[in-house]
Amino acid sequence: MSTAAGIVIDYLRTQAEVIASRADDVAADAPDAVHRSRVATRRSRSALRTFASLFKRKQVRALRAELAWHADHLGGPRDAEVLKERLLTALDTLPGDDEAGPVAERLSAALDESHARAHAALVESMQTERYPQLRDRLARFVDDPPVRGSARAAGVDALPGLLERAVRRVGRLTERAAETDDDPHRWHEVRKAAKAARYCSEALIPAFGDPAKTLAEAWEEVTEALGEFQDTVVAEAYLATAAVHASEAGESPSGYLALIALELRQRDEALQRGRSALAAARAVPLPERSAATG
Repeated sequence: MSTAAGIVIDYLRTQAEVIASRADDVAADAPDAVHRSRVATRRSRSALRTFASLFKRKQVRALRAELAWHADHLGGPRDAEVLKERLLTALDTLPGDDEAGPVAERLSAALDESHARAHAALVESMQTERYPQLRDRLARFVDDPPVRGSARAAGVDALPGLLERAVRRVGRLTERAAETDDDPHRWHEVRKAAKAARYCSEALIPAFGDPAKTLAEAWEEVTEALGEFQDTVVAEAYLATAAVHASEAGESPSGYLALIALELRQRDEALQRGRSALAAARAVPLPERSAATG
């Protein structure tokens, strides 16, 4: 039977391969390259956090810090890309008026500029010594895993217990967020914790099969709904600033305000879906030790 550390290392190796294979495409800003690399980076960080007790603390901490650095640079161009697509799609759903075209042009131009600046900063970061050092550090981690002596013999049946900690963390953060109902920051923290539960459930699929897959799918529902909630928060803030700039320039802000109203309606719906999905995911049983397939 595979070891617990071996299952995690296999998952990390897959993510490392994505990061490495997408590097040139990321630099060239090829379609979907930044997104895929960002997800692989996030999956790696989540696995290192959830399953940290299997590995030596110093190496885990150092690798997670470097992955966070790279993820931050990947986030800028991706966020601008997502926001542009979201706002232009939303404009198409509003009743037609003379302002829609100019608003779309201004939003496109501003977000294209933001994307270009963020992508240039990303490329610059990848040209520093720190980026290849990150790649080397990740490669060494998966090729010669710094497994703790106490974890070397741990079988895959140790993994559900470690995943359970991540699921419990989602529960604690959910209860805290529910105290203020719609605090965007608190629900964003829930979303990040739910992503960790989702990604680490995925890591267990080779060992536990369908039970782990079912769990991962349930947490994916959570992250999708709360991701929509967070997108409305980002969009509202951006549109509010754009409306102010339009007014200062002597232009009508009505198109931006109409978009804000739409985002607020979608936010309420997304939070309701997210809370329902959270309840459903927390009710899904963790894989049982006897279900291990390896």
